[in-house]
Amino acid sequence: MHEVKLSDGITTPSPLHLDDVDAHLAGKDELLVRYLNGGPGTREGVEAYFRHGREQWEIAGSLRAFGIRAGTDEALAGVSLRPWA
Repeated sequence: MHEVKLSDGITTPSPLHLDDVDAHLAGKDELLVRYLNGGPGTREGVEAYFRHGREQWEIAGSLRAFGIRAGTDEALAGVSLRPWA
């Protein structure tokens, strides 16, 4: 998959990577889990979702899950977006 870097100098959207799993899980606070997820995520579940998201990017599928990165190190900001078609 060819990635194009888009950034406004503060935030950078990009597809999620397996390296983002720890940051994603760390960002799941009690309220987010209760109101959006219905329960805490597991490493295996998040990894499977990220792999599925990457596959969808590669085949031009309907899912466009991506993370928002911030700072000079472009760390995952704890928010991923999933636009609905």
